[in-house]
Amino acid sequence: MSIVPLLFSLGMLGTSAPQGAPAQGEVITARYEIDLLGRSRVVFALPPGPRTIQAFRWMPASDSSEIWKSARLRLIWDGDDLERAGVDVPLGRFVSPGDGDDPPTEFENRRAMPYRRNGRLVLDAEGPVRGSLRLQTAPEASKLDNQGYLRAQLSAEPSEDEQSPSSNSGNFSENPVSGSGRAVRYWYDREPGPSATHGSG
Repeated sequence: MSIVPLLFSLGMLGTSAPQGAPAQGEVITARYEIDLLGRSRVVFALPPGPRTIQAFRWMPASDSSEIWKSARLRLIWDGDDLERAGVDVPLGRFVSPGDGDDPPTEFENRRAMPYRRNGRLVLDAEGPVRGSLRLQTAPEASKLDNQGYLRAQLSAEPSEDEQSPSSNSGNFSENPVSGSGRAVRYWYDREPGPSATHGSG
């Protein structure tokens, strides 16, 4: 059974945010409900810009398996196409447990993610994924002029001088929990789409 008609009926596909366009100066939390079957995709439009995502939170359903960790997350800034997404990583590698319960019920990424006009969030699942995405956004994107758009991709294992990166630096990596395998590399770039100097390794 195709889930596309259902997604359209829930307002989960298209170009407008689920809750309608926000007021120009309003700080909002956009909420997106996820209920995917195996090998399926959902596409969300982010609130109209200029805006900056201040907090990206994922709350898996209480009965959800951990398949969500391998779901492919892509964030597409300002008109880029799907294959040139600025962020392109497994969801479980983009978010980490927030402060609170053990085991955690919420996972988050608090890096600034500015965009000037519009953005899209794409999630591709290989198995059932259920939960809620909540993006806290502010009505400005001044970080674009100072640093640029957030980028995130899997890369080769970082070198020794990248073992303890600062989350505020312009080019830094995060190691896998196990200390081996591919890391997630983050950086900021002034142009939409990943630059040629930061390949996926």
